[in-house]
Amino acid sequence: MPQCIVNINHVKFVFLLGIILPNFAVAAFPDLGVGVRPLGMGGAYIAVSDDSNATFWNAAGLTQIQGSEFTASYSILYAGLNAQLFNQDIDQLGYHFVSYAQPIGSPSNVVATSFLFFDSAFYQEQTYLFSFAKQIWPAVRGGMNAKYLRTNVTETPYITADPFLAEIDLTQSATTIDLSLFYAYSDHISLGITGHNLLPADIGVLETMHLPIKVGFGAAHKTQKYTQAIDFIWRQGRINGQPIRAIRFGLERWFLNRQIGVRTGYNVDSATVGASVAYGETYQIQLDYAFIYPISSITDTMGSHRFGFSVRF
Repeated sequence: MPQCIVNINHVKFVFLLGIILPNFAVAAFPDLGVGVRPLGMGGAYIAVSDDSNATFWNAAGLTQIQGSEFTASYSILYAGLNAQLFNQDIDQLGYHFVSYAQPIGSPSNVVATSFLFFDSAFYQEQTYLFSFAKQIWPAVRGGMNAKYLRTNVTETPYITADPFLAEIDLTQSATTIDLSLFYAYSDHISLGITGHNLLPADIGVLETMHLPIKVGFGAAHKTQKYTQAIDFIWRQGRINGQPIRAIRFGLERWFLNRQIGVRTGYNVDSATVGASVAYGETYQIQLDYAFIYPISSITDTMGSHRFGFSVRF
């Protein structure tokens, strides 16, 4: 009888992770994207990447920043979903990002540090990135991320009461790298290519689970007022026997000498809109908002809301 209880609880635990993390069955660290401005453009940002959000999308793009830059974002995921835990409590999902980028020696060499945090009532993921970007040739820039990833399952009364779960380590960590290129074809056209999780990283808690390799290619057309972007994504693995691929589109428009911006985007998972207000000269402060509405796998939600703050100096 005790062995039967352990097995049932184990199944409950895995099932609960699947409810709270819709992409958990594919892999931990779901690709929810970071940064408010990029997500307002539907995640089409590989060939844009001209701010400190670039650490996640295309580190090589960091060479485009003009000075020191700090950004932070706060997310409300799937508002109204009201996911219930085993004890009938309502779980609140959080997904937050902080990044600081600093040119060193010259604007063509940039280092950055970033922290990405996913939080629920009983499960957390942290990603720490150290990024370096360098201008290789006049039009070509290269970038690299060294990543440390950590998962943790909170020891709730439900878990400590289960002999199986109480005896195993519910914390896991791993390291991997990303490599990227950014090509400025002209003053207005840019291309980007990225490879994420290129070293094997086992982040499974209950069983071996390697973070999938992800490859992306992007193109963008940028002017002082407009940005148009498209990304093509391939991720290792299959869902229902089909390869995991995606196309993302984004459009951005600035007004009043780039003091007010609006944007929209679309991809296979969501439709997005966003806006920004920027002010200041020596210290430029920018406030961002993005609304992401899921159109595929998640229902009964009022969408996700992202709020961001950036300062350039």
